[in-house]
Parts: sequence; C-alpha cells; structure tokens
Amino acid sequence: MSNIDARRFFVHVSSQPRAIALVPTHALSDPNGTFLSLRIRRTHPADPVRVELTVEKISSTLQHYSPLDIDAVFGCAGILDYQGDTFVFLVTRCQLVCDLAALNPRQDKPVFRVVQVLALSLTDSIFDSQAVQRMPGAMYDDVTQGEMDIYGVANPCAQMASFLANGAFYFSPAFDITRTMQSQQLSAIAADDPRVNEPDAKFQWNSKLLQVFADFRLLMCGTRARQQFDAAGYVLSLIQGAVESLQLPQSIGAASQGQQAGIACYLISRTSSMRSGMRFLTRGVDDEGGVANEVETELVLTTPSLTLSHVQVRGSVPAFWTQEGLQLGTHKVRITRSVKATLPATKRHFADLLDRYKRVSVVSLLRLHSTPRDYGGLEAADPGMVSHGVGTSEADLGRFYRVIIESMELPESLLSFHAFDYNQEVRGGQFDRVHVLIRQLAPLLASFKYYLLDNDSQTVLSFQRGVQRTNCIDCLDRTNVVQSVISRAVVSEFLRQTDVVRRHMLDPIVDSISRLWAANGNAISRAYAGTGALKSDVTTSGKSGWAGFLSDASKSLSRLMQSSFQDRGKQSVIDVLLGSGDSCLVCRPVQVYDPYANIIAPRLEQELHKIARKSALNLMLCTYNLHGCPYRGESLGRWLAMSNDRRPDIVAIGFQEVVNLDVQSVIAADTANRRTWEQVLTAEINSQYLKSFGDRADGEFALVSSEQLVGVSLLLFAHDTALSRIHNVQMVKCKTGLAGMTGNKGCVALHMMLDDSSICIVSAHLAAGNSNVSERNNDYHTIRTNTRFQHLYIDSHDYVFWIGDLNYRLNLPNEQVRPLAAAGRLSELLEHDQLQIQMANGQVFGGYSEAAIRFPPTYKYDSGTTRYDTSEKMRVPSWTDRILYKGRNVRVQDYYRDELCFSDHKPVLAQIQIDVVAVDKQQKRQIMRQLYSQLHAADGTASTNVQRLIDMDMPSAGSASSMSTVGRPSLDSRGASIVSTVNAGNPLNGAAATGRTPVKPANMMDDPFADDDDGGIAWKPIIPS
Repeated sequence: MSNIDARRFFVHVSSQPRAIALVPTHALSDPNGTFLSLRIRRTHPADPVRVELTVEKISSTLQHYSPLDIDAVFGCAGILDYQGDTFVFLVTRCQLVCDLAALNPRQDKPVFRVVQVLALSLTDSIFDSQAVQRMPGAMYDDVTQGEMDIYGVANPCAQMASFLANGAFYFSPAFDITRTMQSQQLSAIAADDPRVNEPDAKFQWNSKLLQVFADFRLLMCGTRARQQFDAAGYVLSLIQGAVESLQLPQSIGAASQGQQAGIACYLISRTSSMRSGMRFLTRGVDDEGGVANEVETELVLTTPSLTLSHVQVRGSVPAFWTQEGLQLGTHKVRITRSVKATLPATKRHFADLLDRYKRVSVVSLLRLHSTPRDYGGLEAADPGMVSHGVGTSEADLGRFYRVIIESMELPESLLSFHAFDYNQEVRGGQFDRVHVLIRQLAPLLASFKYYLLDNDSQTVLSFQRGVQRTNCIDCLDRTNVVQSVISRAVVSEFLRQTDVVRRHMLDPIVDSISRLWAANGNAISRAYAGTGALKSDVTTSGKSGWAGFLSDASKSLSRLMQSSFQDRGKQSVIDVLLGSGDSCLVCRPVQVYDPYANIIAPRLEQELHKIARKSALNLMLCTYNLHGCPYRGESLGRWLAMSNDRRPDIVAIGFQEVVNLDVQSVIAADTANRRTWEQVLTAEINSQYLKSFGDRADGEFALVSSEQLVGVSLLLFAHDTALSRIHNVQMVKCKTGLAGMTGNKGCVALHMMLDDSSICIVSAHLAAGNSNVSERNNDYHTIRTNTRFQHLYIDSHDYVFWIGDLNYRLNLPNEQVRPLAAAGRLSELLEHDQLQIQMANGQVFGGYSEAAIRFPPTYKYDSGTTRYDTSEKMRVPSWTDRILYKGRNVRVQDYYRDELCFSDHKPVLAQIQIDVVAVDKQQKRQIMRQLYSQLHAADGTASTNVQRLIDMDMPSAGSASSMSTVGRPSLDSRGASIVSTVNAGNPLNGAAATGRTPVKPANMMDDPFADDDDGGIAWKPIIPS
C-alpha cells in the first residue's frame, strides 16, 4: 500500500462558512504545499446548488480549518445534492486487488477495490462523526453500523455510500482504469487533443458525481493549474464491474530463447453508466443508445516482455422491450417500439461501438424457436408483426433483433450478425457444442486480432481492430460461458503462435483463464441480478452435474426473491447516483461556481448563435376525452387528416378517460385500450399521410413512446425524418385526484430533446364540476410544481404544450349558452369562459397563450351524436378541451375541432410550427475552451484585468441574456461522441440528418489501422528477440 499512501488526504473542515478541505498528506511538510477546498456558494435557498472549488496554500489558509477525526482518505468519489443537502463522497478504505505491471518493475499500475465510503455534508457538521455504537431503541434496529452519527441521526446518503462500497467498484491512482490498454495508447498518441486526459465517461461510473470537478478542471484552471490538479489526485474515477487476477509461477513461462518468465492474467470488466440498473427494471436500449447490462471485458495477459489485451463486450438487445411480472422459467417480453421507431437508438448504440472498436461481430444466443410456454399457452405471434413491435417470446425478440440489424443496411465487413440458439445446441449436456460457434467466428476473430505491446520498447505490435458483442436475454449466464470460450480460444492461438510458454503448459494457463471468467461472471451477475452467475461449473470445466443443477436452481429462486422485494430499492439508489429515473424528485443539479459566468455567458451566446442551425418543425397536437369508450373498429373519418402542403414532423395525441374512471380502474389501470389505440393510430396516421400526399409521401410515421395514468394517456408519433433527431425521451406521471393520492385526475407529461431544443407536452385531466374553479387551478399548480424530468421542470423547456380536458366551464346557464352556441355567437360565450378569466387574472397558465377559438363548445354531447347533453343533468356546453402553448415564436397555423362522434366530447387539434436549434457539441466545447483560455494568464491564474472585472458589482449570471435555445455553458455530459472520422463512411454517422458534425470519439483519435492488411487469416505477430 506504499504507493497509494502518497495519494492520501487529511480531511479538514471549517465553519462560517462551512467548507471541507482535502489536504495531501505529503503536502504538510512542503512550504509551497496546496490543498483543495470545497464550499457551497448560494445566497438564497432557491438558488441553484453551486460548489466553489479552490486550490489554496497550506501556509496561508489551512490555519482556518480544523482536522476531522477520521483516518486519511484516498480521494473524492463525487458530489451529490440529495434531499435538500449537498454531500461529498470520500473513499475512506480500499483494498489492493492487483498490480497490472507486476511483471514489469519499471511501471506501477495498482488497482484497488473500494471498501468504505463516507458521505460528508457541505452545509452541516452533524454527519462529521461516524457512530461508534448503536443508539438504544427499536427505531434504529434497521440501521447498520456507521449509518448514524453520534447523535443517532441517520445520514441521508448512507445507502448511496454503502452501495459504492459494495465491493463492485474499483479505481487506480496510477492509470486511467476507465479505458482499455489500447484506448490508453491511442489517447497518448493523440496527446494534442484536449480530451485525452479525460476518463471515458461511458465507463467512469461516477462521471455524473464528478461533473463539478470536470467543469472546474477544464474551465476554471489554466494549463499549469490543470496539470497540478491532475497530479494531486483529489478525484477518483470509479468503474463498476469486476477485476480478477491470477499470477502463474515462473516455472510455467519459458520463452523459446530459454529465459525463465512468469505469466500474469487479469480480467477487467467495466459496466456502462449509460443505462445501469437491476435486471427486470432495466432492459433494452434508451434513446441515447445506451443498453442495459452493457459490459466491456478486457483480458490482459502479461509477461516480462509482452502485454496482450483482448476486449469483448456484452449488452442487452438494443431495442425497446420490457419484461413484467414474475419470470420464473419463462422469458415473456414486450417489444414496445416498432423497427422504424427503434432504429435511431439502435444506430446510436452501434455507432458508438464502431467508433470504439472499428468493427462489430454480433452473436445472439437467444432462442430461435418459440414454445407454448413462452406465450402462456397462446399461439406464436405472426412473424410479420414482429417488425411492428409485436411479440411476447424470447424468439420474437431474437427475430426483431435480426430485423433491426438488417434494417441498418451496414456492410457485413463493419457489422455482422450470428444467431446461435445456445439452449438448443447444448441440450443434453453437450456443452462442447459451443465450439461449433467458435469455428464459425474463427475468421473474424483472426482478422480482429488483439492489442499487443512490447514492454521493453513500448512498441505496439498489434491493434485490436474489431470486437465481439455477445448477448442472451440477461447477458449473464449464457453470455459469460460463450465469452469465456472465445477468450480462451484467442489466448490459446496467441500462445501457440508466439511460443511464449512451453507447449505442455498451454492447458493449465487456459484453465486458469476459465476460473477468472467464472469469477467475473459471478461479479457481473451479482450487480445485475443479485446472485452469482448460473452455469459457473460450465464456465470453469465445460461440464455440468447435479451439484451445478442444484446450485443454479437455488440461484434462480434467489433471483426471483431479489427482483420481487429488493431490486426496486437498489434501482432507486442507482438512479440517484447516476441522475436518472425519478432521482430528480429528491436531487437537485450541482454546478461548479463560475466566477467568470458574467463575462462568458453573453459572449458564449453570441458565438453559439453564429454556429447554430435553425430549422422549422411542424407539430400536430390533439386532445380527446374518450369517455371510457374502447375502440371497436369505428371509422375515424378525417379526424387526423393532414394538409397536402404541410406534413407534421411530430404527432402527439393526449387521451382522457381512455378507461372508465371507476374504482377498479383507479386501483389498477388497464392498458389494453391504450395498446389498441397505439396500433390503430399508427395505421390511421400513415393512412391519412398517404391520402394527403399520394406519390409525394416519403417514409412513414412510427410510435415513439406512450404512457398512461389511469385514464390519462399520451402517445407520441414521429415521421422518419424526425426520428433520428429525437433523443432523451422521458415520460412522467403526476396524480392530482384526492389531493394527489389517486390518478383519476392528473397528467402524463413528456420531455424530449429535438436536436438541441427541449420540448414538453403535457396531457392533463383537471378537476371536474362547473363550480370547482379553484380545484382546477390547484391541479394545474400541482402538476406544474411536482412534475420533473431529471433536473428540468415543465416551465424550464424551450417549448411547452398543454393538451387536455382542462374542464374549465362557462359561467352562464344552459338557457343562454345553447342559443348563443347555435347562433355561432362564440365571442359572447368566450367572455364567460372560466379559463380565459383565470388566465387574465394571473391565476393559472402564466406566460401561456391560446389561439383564437373559432369552433363550438366541445362538451358535453350525447355519446355518438352531435346533440348537446339531453340527460337529466343537462350539462352546460363548454370548451373543456384545450391546447395551450409557451415558447419563442410559436406559430399556430390552425386550431380546430373534429366532428368525430365517438364519445361525449369532440377532439380538438392544433397545427403548430416552431423553430428548433442544433448546435455542434464539439464546436461548442471548443468555443467554451477558447473563451475561458482568454481569462487565464500563462501561469494558469486569472489576469489582473479579468479579476478586476469579476470583482465588480455585476448582475448575477441568471440575469444574463437567455441561453434557453442554445444551452447553458456546461460540458457535454456524455463526453465521447458517437460519431468519428474513423468510420466517416459509415451510414450510421448521419451528420446531415442530425445537424451534428462528425467528431472523434474519446478513445479513437486517429485510425491506427489504416495500413493494416486484411488479407489472410493465418496471421502471426512479430515477436522481438
């Protein structure tokens, strides 16, 4: 542990104001020593959470701090704002796992496992002291040691700290553990690129927690200060996954020259942070291209003279699919988007893989044939419907996967697909049948090669030029077995070709690799499913017996219990740490305090407007209260008819009362009606498109997303040309019935980014009753306040649209309303419209607008007729169904109702045009760096003139001109782009469609394979003498 002791830090704290300092242990004796200080900079509680980071001199300011009574820590794992407080996560204990350079005395590459994490508050000292004993009383019986301070107060971040210390997180103070060896080498080659010192955000699991430090390092620091900050090692980049190691005795390795040499084997698995979660709660792909249980596994084999690295990846089928309910012995799945709607996300996923690894070979281990058990006794789904997102079996998912791959139309030299029904092939214990697959893959594996480095000269002898992507339904048990066999095959071939060891020692080395893969499979399985991997005995020995069968049965039962009772709690913790899911309800975004904001913000906006690409977007919005009526094949007439000169890019349809609002529906909403409407409307929208445009019709519409809260639902459709521009789609629900306890009233709200403009659509159903105006107002404010999308509120978007049965009525009696409505004297009626009155008085919908109403009241009719209510209640006709909007330069081209006689309401529609903006992320990053670099003198500190400007009494950053359409000055949270010049000819790039210029990824700056010869499978590397 001597190496890492040099990177330990004493923790000091101060009050008035509260601050935490990380003081390098070796810096106390250095007269020029410095330390890092963290404090909150916020004037009012409602202000954004901003953390000020400063590097201060020990000799001048440390005297204002007091040492905290804990052992020296190993670094900071991140900052999180949770439940109204801001916490710093410090790694207090770790365990040395291995040294990747154990056979090379000139290098030092230790890897440590995180064992204990402490969460300290940046606002309160109450959590500074850890509990040394439990407080008496049953109320604390479920709190473990260390979760309370000495006063018996539970630390709100105890669960998060415990999760980071669960044994699945690793770091290294000596090298970038988030990158493979080849990626590290390529980063060194491209040392002139500013990103090369950045960890890979995809596999830096705590990248969101460290965003404040990343912003500080890249923007606040000058060149020299940045170098000093990196050298100090305040920040720890964590990977989640597994690190396994095995060193073989020197007697095994004997090179052909007769020298004695040892061999060390390492297996490093890095789990992606893009779509992390638990087994049945996180499946498939998201709109950014991240897939569930995506793991990059690197096998490293070292000798004193050579280092070999071979990388494989696994990940969930990159489609939108879920598994719901108990899954004991079956694999019932639901595909939720069609091929058309899935392709943009799938393309993003494979574009990222192609950028990283150049070529991809996909192996799907899913079943090829469905069985009655897969459907619970139902007949197999029509294969022709699979491409439309219909299917319930594992085999349907596999067929859907093949259709997606084929639809991308990539050359097989870039992306190849291999289906191997593992369960069928190894039936009856024929596990050696996996070698049939290996023989099929042999030509590809040989052409992919591996990364090989001469340790003495640091010369790269070979680059790996392709990757094997393997998946099953969970990407756990079957996947681990196959990846193990592939890994052993590659190593065996390498050892045979290079004569690194004696021939008779090949089998023991390969067997030892099997044990590493078995341990690796257990670790990945525990993180995703809660238990060790099944088929561990097959991975280790290639055989399975009764002991293995009983072990697998026990693990399967344990997985069932985990998914039923524990996974949701774990998923909540993961979401909080990654800033995903519903974490926005308990977490606020944390920003770095930027003293240059007043100077940079207006300049940045000017520059971004110069490079921004603006384009018009057409939307068709519709709201319709169905009165609980299911669709039974009725004609939909011209309800969704389109103008023949204006095709909508986006169609959003909000339903209310998609089911009857009875007690049973409120308790457990039935989604069957919505599922029916999804299929009916997909066909209807495309039919209307063809009717309006005829031969000019190009492409089609596809369902992007849908959601339901009891009777309220929202369906989003997009045309092919818009699909690739949509990303980060989120759907949330908000209940307002019975003071927020029930969902008979409330909303389904959608957030999406279209290019770089944020759009929110709210489908709402507010309180009913002619006189319940205040209740409706309260429902609006509840939805507006409580609906959040990952750090965005409804009103934080560039464009917001409310569509729904808002239930505002007319303040007139029936005997006045009906004659006026029949005479078409609408303006006289609208003078008494409750919504317009409330908006004029500033009670609701501040800042929103509504187009002029030129159609009769839409409620209430006798169902299926054009006759206003003739029932005993004789409800007053009113405009309950409305569409409101907010945003810059929104053009309403038509606002109308349709005469569809389906329920007791009439549907209301709006044709709207807005402007969306696309900003090239790489150009934005470069502009920001240029602007900030102007504020730093050559020594890395702010110049006198700049500091004078900062110290002036200037307006706050919030008063600067709006950045809503081009984004606030912040780093690209994703880091690596999914498009690079390495595959500039790849159809997945889609620069023209997205408006984004192809940029180089974080780990592939230049193409090192340009001069490689693809010819010949019998390839043998040159080994230096």
